[in-house]
Amino acid sequence: MLWASKLVYSFAKLLQEGRAGGLDLADTFPPEVLAAYKDERLDVRDLGEGNGLSFNAVLKIVVANAENLKKIEPEFEYVAKMIEKIQAVENADESSDELFLETFSSIDAATQCVYGVLKDTKNKRVTVVFRGSTDFSTRDWQTNLSAQLEGIKTPKLLKDSLKGKLKKRVLVHRGFYEYIFDNKRAKGDQRYDMILNDIKPFVEEGYKIYVTGHSLGAALASLLAFKLAGSDKSWIPKPVTCISYASPFVGTDGFRTAFTLLEQMGHIRYLRVNNDADTVPTIPPFSLGWKKRLYKHVGINLRLYDDSFILSHPNSNGWGFVNAVRNSVLKPVWSVLTYHSLQTHEDRMDAQKERLQHMNLDDLYANEELFGKPKTSLCG
Repeated sequence: MLWASKLVYSFAKLLQEGRAGGLDLADTFPPEVLAAYKDERLDVRDLGEGNGLSFNAVLKIVVANAENLKKIEPEFEYVAKMIEKIQAVENADESSDELFLETFSSIDAATQCVYGVLKDTKNKRVTVVFRGSTDFSTRDWQTNLSAQLEGIKTPKLLKDSLKGKLKKRVLVHRGFYEYIFDNKRAKGDQRYDMILNDIKPFVEEGYKIYVTGHSLGAALASLLAFKLAGSDKSWIPKPVTCISYASPFVGTDGFRTAFTLLEQMGHIRYLRVNNDADTVPTIPPFSLGWKKRLYKHVGINLRLYDDSFILSHPNSNGWGFVNAVRNSVLKPVWSVLTYHSLQTHEDRMDAQKERLQHMNLDDLYANEELFGKPKTSLCG
């Protein structure tokens, strides 16, 4: 998930440069899609006998354009090391060709969020990965700063279990909400509708849904997972699994209440990973506009330190005040790029690999000390 969250940045940059005429992908891009990608979003679901573009092929495209990527990717050395790790895994596993790229939507990156869809035929997973913020040539930062509140319709599976205004809506970050569900600048379908169309053929074949992303991409992943997990569409399998990195706040206390209920119902599993000294997960602390509300984090939090980690959840006994302090903006903002970087996330997880690799989300959610006991009722 972390590698996908990083590579989505690099792959989008290559496509952007290719479309702008900054580099020639003719020698590295599959000829079946070379002509189409410049004017259309990348849809390669028909390749590979209907499986898509193999991840090995995607890596070859990135490796073949290494010199070009050096010029446009500030963290090229990290990307190169990541590719080496992925290639080592692929060389050691004969089933590695069972991971495929299906779609990649970046054709209108100046006004719409960028995302890709991956299919893992070995583990029967379809993964939606969102790209995080880039430079000011896109709408990404305008989205980040649009911290007013927006009501998202309460998912149908929750309406009978919530009380008051929460039966109709929960309040979330307006910028993140509009980027997926109500983008007035979108040409054609909203991203949410496009994603549904992208993943539906695969989940109908028995695949589970995973969602991931870094920073802005993490916030978008959180909202998408929430929407999918609460949907009453029969074809959407549960639970939906979200693994995010360095996510800012997404919603208010009512959103947390609804999200937690989906967790208790077994409809969603969420692991929110962040570095302890990262400032981004502490913003925005409260909404902008005339209606001021505190923002709240959701899900199981894996908080990484240099030589340790802590797991917590809003339900964790005695952790409420401690987590509030940890989520405050009192962070070393001068080191934000270091602590926000996915490389630092990976380095710290590698340092704790022996402990982390023996954990899984099902066991974490079954841990009453971490997740808490099921509640008989929830209200907002």
